[in-house]
Amino acid sequence: MLRSDINQQPAKVTPMQNVARKVIFKVLEQLNDVGLTIIEREGETYFFGDKQAELQAQLSVNHSGFYKRLLSGGSIAAGEAYIDAWWDSPDITKVVQVLARNLPTLDRLEAKTGWMTRIGEVLSHKLRRNNKDNARDNISAHYDLGNALYETFLDQEMLYSSGIYNSEQDCLADAQFNKMDRLCKQLNLSKDDHLLEIGTGWGALAIHAAKHYGCQVTTTTISKEQHLWAKDRIEQEGLSDKVTLLLDDYRDLTGEYDKVVSVEMVEAVGKEYLTTYIKKCQSLLKPTGLLAIQAITIVDQRYESYSRGVDFIQKHIFPGGFLPSVTVFANQMTKHSDFVIRDMKDIGLDYAQTLSDWHQAFNQQTSRLHELGYDERFIRMWRYYFCYCEGGFLERSISTIQLVASRPQWRS
Repeated sequence: MLRSDINQQPAKVTPMQNVARKVIFKVLEQLNDVGLTIIEREGETYFFGDKQAELQAQLSVNHSGFYKRLLSGGSIAAGEAYIDAWWDSPDITKVVQVLARNLPTLDRLEAKTGWMTRIGEVLSHKLRRNNKDNARDNISAHYDLGNALYETFLDQEMLYSSGIYNSEQDCLADAQFNKMDRLCKQLNLSKDDHLLEIGTGWGALAIHAAKHYGCQVTTTTISKEQHLWAKDRIEQEGLSDKVTLLLDDYRDLTGEYDKVVSVEMVEAVGKEYLTTYIKKCQSLLKPTGLLAIQAITIVDQRYESYSRGVDFIQKHIFPGGFLPSVTVFANQMTKHSDFVIRDMKDIGLDYAQTLSDWHQAFNQQTSRLHELGYDERFIRMWRYYFCYCEGGFLERSISTIQLVASRPQWRS
């Protein structure tokens, strides 16, 4: 549970805090290929790693209980300590990168300490698995925070998924257009198609497909806030005759469609329902059809350990969320459907840039965020979320793919 107060420094350092500090420092002495400078409250400075390394990060400790909290709670506690202003950095993303580049060392520490805390986190996460009742609550917990929040950092089209930067000159809006258009082209959309979108978001892709490719679109979301926004957008664009908007769980959908698209929705499905999701995509797609999925993935080598635990994002940002690995996802498609994967593009580094653009826009809207009623702890949580994910993408511990698969009777 998060502390209720920000940065309340105790009167003196306890013996246990000193022990924790020594243990953490001993681990940091094993850092490779990076440099980390720690500046403590009294001004003392400590360096760990390689001073010649290209990747250098700096962390300022503001609370003497930081090390003990980190030792007992691991990576989740590191994020929570940042929210409470127990530490700061001029570049949080670089701190995340330093740690991500040395995960085996940190994993060994986390495996030995704080196991009682982790058991509780895992049990809590399992109780939020995405059955139909929980799925609506989990989606609402993130996407129904208020559309005004998302307006502070998303592009004008309100796209909350990775863009594709085709050149250094591309801005966020360009990247998001590129992403949508590539998906539509990969699906070979035409005016004769009926496209099903699983996961509406705020309606941008459905509108793009109907407007630029002339197809019929049926799209569904279980977020009430997104549904209201998308409904207004579709009406404003004069596309009510082209786009059918639903407020239904994907498991309740019926019918057959020419093409199916789903952008960064599989992460909200959960490990237990990945097979259900794939089977449902098949049942909704004609035997001649194409499926396009954009998905965030965990690196294959970390999938097993990731699937047994809970991270900061799952606890504080996306309850019920889960990332498949590329191999697991492909194997599930092979085992539980007749889909054949025709194309796969990795856009993980594009997501790092997307997150950087979001974070920059978010930081420029601090006054607006306070006006909307979001307190400093909430703002710090979202800053950490942006940087945590950006660092993961830069270090390739997570990535994003666009995947295209076909049913048996599809012909190019």
